Amino acid sequence: MAKIAFLGTGSMGAAMIKNYLKGGHEVTVCNRTIAKAEPLKALGAKVAITPKEAVEDAEVVISCLTNDDASRDSWNGENGALKGNFKPGAFAIEASTASLEWIRELDGLAQAKGMHFLDCPVAGRPDLANAGKLKVFAGGSADDVDAMRPVLDAISAAVIHFGPVGSGITFKLIYNVMGALQVAATAEGLIACEAAGIDLRVAADAFSNGATGSPHVKLHSKNMAEGIINDPIMFTGKNRIKDTRYGIEVIDSLGAQSILGRGTIQVWEQMVEQGMELRNDSELIDALRAAAKTG
Repeated sequence: MAKIAFLGTGSMGAAMIKNYLKGGHEVTVCNRTIAKAEPLKALGAKVAITPKEAVEDAEVVISCLTNDDASRDSWNGENGALKGNFKPGAFAIEASTASLEWIRELDGLAQAKGMHFLDCPVAGRPDLANAGKLKVFAGGSADDVDAMRPVLDAISAAVIHFGPVGSGITFKLIYNVMGALQVAATAEGLIACEAAGIDLRVAADAFSNGATGSPHVKLHSKNMAEGIINDPIMFTGKNRIKDTRYGIEVIDSLGAQSILGRGTIQVWEQMVEQGMELRNDSELIDALRAAAKTG
């Protein structure tokens, strides 16, 4: 069993931590809002005030945070994890959906401290995280990925190795651009059906079970048609925009085309305009309805 320091106890992080504790790992957690980490104490986790404190004697340090700024502060801030006394040769694993630019910088910072580094963003919502059935998109050396498979397997149904450091986050960001596009297309399609007088439940079923069907379309068309508002929040509109912007940066850097990605951001920005950016992504349809009334 590994001695793990885990940075970030949001809905995804907390679910991952629970699976590590169930698997018998020793886990110390840290979160910027300490109160959010306290419930994990009852499950056997230790709670640290700072990332620097959390990584004391850690063999593995994992971060699962919202964006570059949060990750940068937790790793390299004044009391960041890289300033702590982790075990020599410890592994640094970034599971956040961050930018490729930051992942490459973090790789260099971690290696300078004698750490092995993997970028391992995860795919799946909190329900899959709770069940230990996430997909891990891994970037790093084959030897390092193999060494960390017992740790990664504890939270996932599959670990997919894409290549060297940076390839995991590159794939995840492209993957999330495609996902954001599918949800946006679903909302626009249902709005058009609504305007035509078509029953949204019938339309959602036909979209889901026709050639247009995908896991995203099936989940979101049902939620949109039935007006289901998930609580707790699963994936916010704000994070859809953030991930898509990071993804477009990667696509542009590769010299590839991102016309649809840019159009997708314009759709999601209507959630911001309607003050709904912190709501669930399936509520995009309500933002489009409101935008149509105010436009």
